[in-house]
Parts: sequence; C-alpha cells; structure tokens
Amino acid sequence: MAAGFVAICVFLVAAALACVAPPLWRDRGKPASTAALTASCLLIPVLAALTYLQSSNHQWAHAGLEIRQDGSPPAVDQLIDPLRARLEASPDDPRGWMLLGASYTQVERYSEAAQAFDQVLDLTGGRDMDALMGKAEALILENPERLLQDAGEMVEQVLQADPANPKGLWYGGLRASATGESAVAAQRWRAMLQGPVTPEVRAIVEGELNRLGASVGASGPVAAEEEAVGATGPSAAEEEAAVVTGNVELRLSLGPPASPPPGAVLFVVARIPGQAGPPLAAKRVDGARFPLQVRLSDADAMLPGARISDQPELAITARFSASGQTTRSPGDYEAQARWQAGQGTLELELTRQP
Repeated sequence: MAAGFVAICVFLVAAALACVAPPLWRDRGKPASTAALTASCLLIPVLAALTYLQSSNHQWAHAGLEIRQDGSPPAVDQLIDPLRARLEASPDDPRGWMLLGASYTQVERYSEAAQAFDQVLDLTGGRDMDALMGKAEALILENPERLLQDAGEMVEQVLQADPANPKGLWYGGLRASATGESAVAAQRWRAMLQGPVTPEVRAIVEGELNRLGASVGASGPVAAEEEAVGATGPSAAEEEAAVVTGNVELRLSLGPPASPPPGAVLFVVARIPGQAGPPLAAKRVDGARFPLQVRLSDADAMLPGARISDQPELAITARFSASGQTTRSPGDYEAQARWQAGQGTLELELTRQP
C-alpha cells in the first residue's frame, strides 16, 4: 500500500514538471530560463515532499512494517524499534516518548518504559502527570513492592495534582489497602467508578470494594481494619474467626537489645512458599510498639485476584526496618516462619540483624 502511494506521488510530481519544464527547455539558451528550469526540477519535488510531511499525520516511521495476513495492524513490539530510532534522532518529542513508554509497558519491558517516561519528565520539567503515572505503573508492574516505596509516592503526587486520575485512583487504592487505610482505599475506588470505566474494570474495582466490606455506592467512611490491637491477644471468638476467614493472626515481640531507632517501620509480608516474585500480601505499620498483634487478610493483597484465604500455607516475614524501607539493612529486626491454615495465632520474636 505504501509503495503504491509513493508511485502516485511520483506521478503527480512528474506531471507538475511536465507543465513547467517544456517551455523553459525550449528557451534554455537564455540564462534566466536555464536557471528557472534547474530550480523547477529541484524545488518542485522538494517542496512537494516538505508540504506533505508538514501536513500529513501518516506515521512514516512505521511505513515499512507489513500488515498481517488477517489485515490487522502490526504488533506493538514491531513498532518499538522504528519509533525508538526516530526518537534517538529527534529526542525533543515528549509525545513520542510517551508513546514509546506505553508501548514498552504493553510488552512488559518495564525498565525501558520507566526510562522513556523519564525522558518526558525531563522535557516537561517534571510537570507531566501522565508521564509520572506511567513511570510509577511501570515500576509497580516490575516489582509490586515498590507500591509501598518510591512508586507509591509518585502515585500520591499524581493524585495531588489530578485527584480524578483513574490509574492514580486505582494504584492509590491498592497502596492504601496494603497499608491498612481501608477507608482511603474505598474512597479512591469509589471515585474511580464515578468516571468512565469499562465493564471489566468496573467488575474488578467492585470486587476490591467487596473485599474491604465496602458498599460500592456508600458515601460515608468505611471502618478501617485494625492493624494493631493490645498485647493481650485475641479472644477465642477472634481466633475462630481467623481460622474461618483465612486471616493470618500474628503476635510479634522484639528481641534484645530492643532499641530500634526512631522512625523504624514494621513490614509484614506473606509469600507462597517456594514461589519467586512479588509477595502475595503485605502490610506496613508505622509507629509500631511491641508486643503487637497484627492481622493479614485478603484486604492486604498486593494485586487484584490474590487471596490469603485460598492458601493452605504461607511464608511470613516480619521486618522492623531501621531505614523505613522494605529492603534488608543492618540494624533491622526480623523474623521468618511458616503459617498453616487453621493454626491460629503465630507468635514471632524479631531479632536484631547484623
């Protein structure tokens, strides 16, 4: 199709030259006619090409790509290399970098997606919230734990600038849910449903609201699940409820010398034993005081569709982080154990790491 279009363009340019060139050719003995003939032969094709390139919206960077046999456009990964080459030649194109970042995200090349969105932020002085949200999403998809770290802070920055940003509301809700702020999570997901969403997305968001025990149409605050209750431990009824619902009940104490630095943060992470990748669920507790009772439930799942209540066994890690980060560092207090469904409260003593 592209070759045929080019052939038509060549024919039209030749026709234009045919109208201009013959009279000038007949008078080619005159210096002015010779100059005009030369200029016409050179300038008409050049001007035609420049005029088209200025007014056309055709993506010539993708013109060499073949259409599939079923007539559908080429796959996203086929479009990336030509687009990348064009941007390397002309890097001052924030819209192009945005398209490249979205393309990398779609083919799960998240690190390269974040770099592309960084280019947009550099070109816009950090003011493009769509680029910031794109970078945050790429970082979260690459490593969901970053939702509780730098990527989560980017999401909050997006929501401050654009409170109705759909992706910001979605990931902001996940972050709030993971940190035990159920009311905030429900508020954000309800706000998300006020905008245009597909039926598939609506079903997912409503499912997350149901996990929190929040009504989709409720306007009042949701009672947040307690993160820390007294050190006396749960009652017999609470123990039974934990077994029935699949909650993980933990009673945490701090081993000697029990002198964490101010600002230390407690992270509790649940993973499927032997499975690499992001955790199944996580909870953050600021200002933790020991001994401490902590509960993990389906509301603490890191990603939609993940359920603690479906797991017969979990690998639990509790880390009282001196740096406030989820990654291990000297001076942290940590404990690890296996939890079995139906066992009741799991007691852990966090010991200081060298």
